[in-house]
Amino acid sequence: MIQHIKDDLYQIGEHVQNEYGFEAILTYVLLNDGNPILIDCGSHVHRDSVMQQLDEVLKGATPEYIFLTHSELPHAGNIAAVAERWPDIKVIVSNVMLPYIEVLPVVPLEQITQVVPGTKIEFPTRTIEFVDALLKDQPGSHWIHDPRTGTLFTGDGFGYFNGESAIDQLVETADDGVSQLAFEQYHKVAFRFLRWIRPERLAVDLRKMFAKRNVQVIAPIHGNAIRGDVQIHLNRLIGALTAVKESYS
Repeated sequence: MIQHIKDDLYQIGEHVQNEYGFEAILTYVLLNDGNPILIDCGSHVHRDSVMQQLDEVLKGATPEYIFLTHSELPHAGNIAAVAERWPDIKVIVSNVMLPYIEVLPVVPLEQITQVVPGTKIEFPTRTIEFVDALLKDQPGSHWIHDPRTGTLFTGDGFGYFNGESAIDQLVETADDGVSQLAFEQYHKVAFRFLRWIRPERLAVDLRKMFAKRNVQVIAPIHGNAIRGDVQIHLNRLIGALTAVKESYS
């Protein structure tokens, strides 16, 4: 599945079926003026498909970076294949991610850079910022913001399960988008710690994060990209987090 999101941003990947519906496992590609950036690299289960889709989107360009949201296999499972195809690729990870086995055996240490929230990487026509993941399913999770396309890459945050008919559809607010219930179903499964959170405090931090940045696209790894009025979906996610917390009461 290849989808053009906007400008030089594409999403590729596959879906897996489970008891809740169809779950996306995506990789995002920023063509970046001939020096492409991969946001995650997909599951090893879909390796052949992911590599084929990468070839189609890259059209012969050599990716310069992989930015990992975190190191679970659905996010980092194709590093070996990517590094074999493009051996000079550089990998950006969070400062607590290096001990994970998915990264170290296949990429030389000198090609791996650790970053902390607030780190910015400058390119000729864009600046990428790494931000604290307000929803973490691993301690090493972080989110990534690209102001040029107005995209916030949110790892497992803002994920949702699709119905079969919506697998290949980007989310547009005009089509009513992702429901609060869909966010609730996914986040209750993906983030088991939500029973202990204080939703009102998390809501404040989420709103601050969005208010400080140009966010026109929300790009989860486990859900198609969300375009349009992202505030609607931010409000629905906050409602979903509150509902998950209350469901344990």
